[in-house]
Amino acid sequence: GVKVEELQLIGAVYNIFSGEIEWLGEHPEIEKLCGREMPMHRWNSTPYNTVQSWDNKSGRSARAVNAIRMMEDGNTRFVTGRWHYKSPTGLDVTPSVIVLGGSEYRVPIEDLFDVDPGRIIVQRVLGSVAGMQERTAFSSIEYSIARWAPPVLLVLVESSSPIIEAAIKQLRGQYLPLAPIRVVLNHVMVSALRAVQQAEKNSTLTSAGQELLITQLATELNCLYSMELLLKSKVVRERVLSGELELHAAIMDSGTGKVRFFGEHPRQMEIMRAAELRAKTYSTGLSATLPREDWG
Repeated sequence: GVKVEELQLIGAVYNIFSGEIEWLGEHPEIEKLCGREMPMHRWNSTPYNTVQSWDNKSGRSARAVNAIRMMEDGNTRFVTGRWHYKSPTGLDVTPSVIVLGGSEYRVPIEDLFDVDPGRIIVQRVLGSVAGMQERTAFSSIEYSIARWAPPVLLVLVESSSPIIEAAIKQLRGQYLPLAPIRVVLNHVMVSALRAVQQAEKNSTLTSAGQELLITQLATELNCLYSMELLLKSKVVRERVLSGELELHAAIMDSGTGKVRFFGEHPRQMEIMRAAELRAKTYSTGLSATLPREDWG
C-alpha cells in the first residue's frame, strides 16, 4: 500500500498525562525503504504553498477555456446582482461543465454561475469530497463524463465550510461526532491534519492569524484531496490524459459568493502515474505484486 502510494504510514506519540497527540508524519527515508521514488510522498510531506502558485488557471483546450469563461462571466453577474432566474426551456442542452460542490452551500450552484438550465451538471456532497469509488456520487460523475463528455470537471469548495470547521474541532478533541458524521469528516481530516501541522510551525503568527491560516490551508488541501480521489478513476484519468477533460479547482468566498478559479492540480501527472501503477499492481487481485524492475 505504501509503495504504490495508496497508503500513508504516519507515526504519532500519545502523551498519557495530557492526552495530547504529537504527529510525527511519515518516515523521512520512506523512499529508500520502498526502493523507488515517491513524488506524492514528497508532496504530502513538504509545506504546502497556497493556490497562487498553480498553473493553467484558464484552461488548456479551447473548449475548456470557453467553459471556464462562461462560468466566470456568470459568477460576475451573480456577485454584482445582475443574475436572473432562468426557466427550463425543454431543449436538449449538452452540459459544458460538471461541478462537484458542497451540499452545505446556501445558494444553488446553478445560480452562482448564472447559467441556463442544463449547461452544467451539479453533484453536491458534504465537504465537496467525491468519496470512494463505486459509491453513488463518484459513479454519477463517471457516468456524466462518459455520457456527455464535458471539457471541464470542477471541484468547488467554500472558503468557510462548516464541514472543515467540524473536522478541525474533531482533530483537536473539541468535538466528538456521531458515527454517521464521522464518515463525512474522515475524508476531510486528511486535509485538516496537514493544515494544523503546517500552521502550528509558523511561530510568527498570532493565535487569530494561525486559525485563519489553518482554515485557508485546510480548505485548499481539501479541494486538492478531492481532485486526487477523482484522478483514481480510470474514466477520469483517460479523459484527462487524452485532453478531452480538464480537472479544475475553484474556491467560493462564503461572504460574497465570488468564485476564484485556480486551475489543475499541481501534481496531476504524478497522481495519475501512481494510480496507473496501482492499477497495474492489482490487475490480478489485491494480493498481487509487481517485480522490482517494474516499479520505475
